[in-house]
Amino acid sequence: MSDSLITKKAIAGALKTVCKEKAFDKISIADITAACGLNRQTFYYHFQDKYELLSWIYYNENFSLITEDISFENWNEKILEMLRIMVREKAFYMNTLKEQEKTFESYLFDMAKALFLDALELLDVGGKLAAAEKEFDAEFYAFGICGVIMSWAERGMKIAPEVVSLHLKSLASDTGQIAHIRNQALQNMNQDK
Repeated sequence: MSDSLITKKAIAGALKTVCKEKAFDKISIADITAACGLNRQTFYYHFQDKYELLSWIYYNENFSLITEDISFENWNEKILEMLRIMVREKAFYMNTLKEQEKTFESYLFDMAKALFLDALELLDVGGKLAAAEKEFDAEFYAFGICGVIMSWAERGMKIAPEVVSLHLKSLASDTGQIAHIRNQALQNMNQDK
């Protein structure tokens, strides 16, 4: 592991420690550097501000792990992995998910939308759906997943991650069946014309 990565992890760990005591919007760079024993210059060498640090943590300690080899067949397992990480780091996530830039929610939305776009491509065997319809549908389901996960987190992560993941998988499966029925209906309508 490079010295730069070791330093970034130390700074990330310090933010997580400080998040247990203080609201994210009240945390200063001085708070973070004091917690890890580094100076401000070192912090700014690695991160522009605390928002870039937060984004780095979300990506490197969560999203990069779950997006690796994600597919429509295993996405619920990857979501489960993400939810488990969130529960392990509960104080950090409960504190930072409320930040103004909505970094976590943005990552989650982009991942879910890409996943559903891929799924819609696979389900639309006959190519009946226009690109705009696929985009709309993918955004609809991505907002749904984001909303459920954000609500779960904001309510204290009281439901087991396994239950949340199972419910999301069930809804997605039902969606696949609905999309298949919708494609058949569109084909029948076109044949009747």
